[in-house]
Amino acid sequence: MSLNKFLQSSWRRILLCLTLLCGLALLLWPPRTLRSDNFVFYFPNSRRVIPLEVMENTKYLPFLQVLNLVGTLGGLTEKRNSLKVGFAGTHIELHADDARIRLDKKTMILSAPVRVSNGKWMVPSDFVTAILPRLTGQDVEYQVGTNRVFLGDVKPGSFTVHMEPESNGARLTFQFTDKVTVRTESANGKWVMFLGDHPIQPLEQSFHFQNPYVSDVRFDDQDGMPKLVITPSAGGLNFYPTLAEGGKVLRADVLKPAPPPPQTPAPSVFSPSTASAPPAPAPSSGAAQAGPAAPLGPPLPVVVLDAGHGGDDSGAKSHDGVTEKNLVAVLVARVRQALLATGKFRVVLTRTGDVNASFEQRTVTANEAGAAYFLTFHAGDLGGNSPRLAVYTFQSPGQAIASPESGVRPIFVPWSQVQEAHLDQSLQLARTLQQEFAVIAGVTADLPIQAPVRTLRSVNAPAVAIELGSLSPDNDATPLTDAAFQLQLASVVAEALSALQGGGA
Repeated sequence: MSLNKFLQSSWRRILLCLTLLCGLALLLWPPRTLRSDNFVFYFPNSRRVIPLEVMENTKYLPFLQVLNLVGTLGGLTEKRNSLKVGFAGTHIELHADDARIRLDKKTMILSAPVRVSNGKWMVPSDFVTAILPRLTGQDVEYQVGTNRVFLGDVKPGSFTVHMEPESNGARLTFQFTDKVTVRTESANGKWVMFLGDHPIQPLEQSFHFQNPYVSDVRFDDQDGMPKLVITPSAGGLNFYPTLAEGGKVLRADVLKPAPPPPQTPAPSVFSPSTASAPPAPAPSSGAAQAGPAAPLGPPLPVVVLDAGHGGDDSGAKSHDGVTEKNLVAVLVARVRQALLATGKFRVVLTRTGDVNASFEQRTVTANEAGAAYFLTFHAGDLGGNSPRLAVYTFQSPGQAIASPESGVRPIFVPWSQVQEAHLDQSLQLARTLQQEFAVIAGVTADLPIQAPVRTLRSVNAPAVAIELGSLSPDNDATPLTDAAFQLQLASVVAEALSALQGGGA
């Protein structure tokens, strides 16, 4: 055998061995982080959402972030494989890849070892029942396998559900242990029923049905807002929610639309006496009222709220693990409640839950809803000051289309240019919001900025992007996750839109 052939043969053997070894390593290597999710802490007067990670089939929580939720750290010493923390007069010591945690002189053993993930110390979820009550002296209620915990004097409600067939649909009946207030919206082809502020611990997380009208019902509170998400089995169905028995019973009818009445031949000669009056519009199913709801909504202006990112796109991330997608989802839920409380608007969400809607899906949702205003929310690095707010309008790369007030507008407008017809109104909306933000104590509100924000480009309405800062790996997100700040910000947005609407904008 020649030297050249020998070398080629040897290299082939080496490459084959390396390939087999890499494949075997990938097959046997235990998966660390499988997915990310949220974990909700319910307190007597508030609730907080923190990120959760699943590693090797075990749910893990960020250790320091959990402690910051329930108290104040008294000191911290971190080494390569160990962490010592002072908390509420107790010295806590933990080690990486060790299930033992030392509280002063007592050693506690968790169900899984402590981990360090992306520089954060993570503890298994049974930490909230095994350790947290000893540190806080409070009652802790936690159902293993769920993503929520109730601390102190919090008594969560629950509910049961059953389905009954109807002649042209199906009826879902929810029996709650506590009174709920229900508002209904549609998003991503599903119906979402927000259940108010009372904490809920469902008996089951989801319910599946073999039914031609309803596929499944899922409970979701990943953003801290309890809600039911109903998935229809087919399109084109109507949804009629009704509250009864003082708010403890919710009935939701899913029905086929009624067939249109037969058409009578039109008379050959128009006569006022033979002309038929247009049908009266039906009331909205946007909120469950005392009487049955109907498919069409009242003539209220529509505000479309867009929570940026979602799903596998987490966006920016803070030093203490708060992701942009979760932060803006919670804020959008608060803004929605503030707008509905005014009684002046209908609200449509571009995404509900942890999904990553495309730019096109978000703008189609806004345009099909006939939006009067479109607000997209984001968070990022805006420098050292926090909280800080920036409002952006769309910056057109080309010549602007004439506004509707000018009376000159082309018959066909490309979707990629439709926002150009609303640039003046968008700037007015941005200025109004910025002026309102500027009066919030402790908040830095930048003047409106023009930027080529992709989400705004194809929205056929006055539209702005609102960015919260700073959310960056160098800063904790505590100022931005503060409930008082979020509620005040939501109230200010509602006041700004109410002022514009009252002024005829």
